[in-house]
Amino acid sequence: MEKTAIAGVLALSLLLAGHVAVARADAPSPDVNAIVKAVMDDQYGNQYDSKHACWTFAHTSEQGNALTYCMSAGKPQVVDTAKGKLLYVYAANRYDIHDDDRYSYGHVDPGLMGAFAIKIDAKGQWTYQSLDNALEFGSNGYCGCNKAEFVQLSQQSDYGWLFTSGGVFQGTVVADYNIVMAHKGGFVDVSKIPQVREAAQDVQYDVKVASAGAGMFPLNVTKSKGGATVKSFQVKFDPKAFAYVLPAGD
Repeated sequence: MEKTAIAGVLALSLLLAGHVAVARADAPSPDVNAIVKAVMDDQYGNQYDSKHACWTFAHTSEQGNALTYCMSAGKPQVVDTAKGKLLYVYAANRYDIHDDDRYSYGHVDPGLMGAFAIKIDAKGQWTYQSLDNALEFGSNGYCGCNKAEFVQLSQQSDYGWLFTSGGVFQGTVVADYNIVMAHKGGFVDVSKIPQVREAAQDVQYDVKVASAGAGMFPLNVTKSKGGATVKSFQVKFDPKAFAYVLPAGD
């Protein structure tokens, strides 16, 4: 009788464990692709260009030029934070469309980036935490942000995108590193570090985000001249400037 009772308890325990396992396995996961589409529809006017697989978006540049872009979503990234899941996704304008004059740009016309951080609750419902649908970078309608690398910037759930932007001006290359991160409900570029300066065409800086550190992670910077390494050093985040800034003399 005692063996039967023990067997029954074990069977019940296994059955309950099975139910728990099934419940966890069946817990809904967010439909990231659906959320990204909803964000693009919301931010870019639900004007999808099916031929070019992007969203048509009218924008007046900082120089006052009325431009039309076709915005395409980048790779979404979901991170777990102390306050729940955050979905990061950027949008970059298509710069490679050559069969539609709406998407043609002059030298002074920037490329366009959208940046979004989205809170997702346990039911898969979402709200914006930070957003900016029209950040200007680069020239000739090319922002460089289509090659953005998603990076962790601190242990306090700060994330962003690292990329380079710039252009060629009368044969002179000018390019900068950009690190776009969420700040006060919007997004800001926190990098003041060049890749190539106008006045020093043979000098180049290479930048990577360090993987550890208190507060905002420092940047590992390598300076080279004529293809040879001159020095390697770290650049710490300057909270007063709210940016990474090269030391004087570098």
